[in-house]
Amino acid sequence: MTKTISIREDVHNLRKQRILDVASDLFYENGYNGARIDQIADRLGVTKPFIYYHFKSKADILAEVCGRTTAIVAGIAETSADTEGPVEQRLHELVRQLALEITKGHKYLAVYFREEKHLPEKAAKKLSLDRRRFNDAIARLLREGQASGAFQVPSVSIVTQAITGMCTWIFNWYRPTGSLSAEGVADMMADLALSMVRPA
Repeated sequence: MTKTISIREDVHNLRKQRILDVASDLFYENGYNGARIDQIADRLGVTKPFIYYHFKSKADILAEVCGRTTAIVAGIAETSADTEGPVEQRLHELVRQLALEITKGHKYLAVYFREEKHLPEKAAKKLSLDRRRFNDAIARLLREGQASGAFQVPSVSIVTQAITGMCTWIFNWYRPTGSLSAEGVADMMADLALSMVRPA
């Protein structure tokens, strides 16, 4: 059954996303401790109560900034692992989508890695669960390819971490104004991931 989203919900979600985008910029520029709610409000041209209508606290904003990319990529990985089709194609598309998501949200991930220590305990546990979901889905794909003979994987756990680390680190060096487009980076990462597992 398809869930119907009302116009009011849609507007609410768009406003929340705008707050998160501006907050991620300020956390990125000034650090979590250096960014204030009134700065987020000023940059948006709204009042502090508008921010607090959507989020209980600055810590709650940080939790959603940090959790945004991890939740999305965990879903991408699980979809790829659970979908039928050639395992090589599914791994390639998984890594490509992962890289695209990280290029799009590189500031979100930078904030996550820098400011994770400020997360509330509940949010930290949710992020840990999303990371585990992501790694488990990649490992399932690798084992499937190994069993079918499509992949040669000396260690599923190490190759999982290699693919994850290779793509995640994009946040640290990718810039939209660089020589490579987001699509170019994503295609390159997907090709590199397959090169790790193709039989010699």
